[in-house]
Amino acid sequence: MKILIPLITIALSAVGCSTITVNHRYDETEDFSKYLTYAWMPEAKPSGNLPFDEPTVNRRVTRAVEQELHFKGLRKTDVADADFLIGYQVALDRQLTANEVATHYEFNDSVTDPALIGTVQTESTTRPLSYIRSYEQGTLILSIADAYTKELIWWSSSQAEVRATDPADIRKKRIHKAVGKMLQTFPPK
Repeated sequence: MKILIPLITIALSAVGCSTITVNHRYDETEDFSKYLTYAWMPEAKPSGNLPFDEPTVNRRVTRAVEQELHFKGLRKTDVADADFLIGYQVALDRQLTANEVATHYEFNDSVTDPALIGTVQTESTTRPLSYIRSYEQGTLILSIADAYTKELIWWSSSQAEVRATDPADIRKKRIHKAVGKMLQTFPPK
């Protein structure tokens, strides 16, 4: 169980060697200029799955989101006074990937361009080495709803490989980077 808590913490993010994949969707008919204040959606009840209920995860996500919204000039307020509500969800899934590595490299010393000196052989006589790699993929979803109608007006997700071995400061930076990329285009112009 102690291993799962760091996994969920880094499930929200990725930076460095990992790539963050971000997607956005929003209501194109919505006038986003009217949304100036926000509040957090009511918190979900604890799931009973300790890693997903980890207070550190909640603290890191909420701080990162609030910082990004503050930089955009949006102000946090009480639910009753908010123009929009924001919430998040987290998921952690095991993924498999198959990779091939060529087993032969040919050196060509007659070429003067260093970038072209070596080539990987791909002839049918050269059999690539195949391997399957298992890894954890974290997903963070941010949802924004109109505070009055309660209808979803904007949504973003980020996915990245997570590593349980990363120190806490790296996990924190990854969360901030993921949230920053997710909110980069909010509010839509």
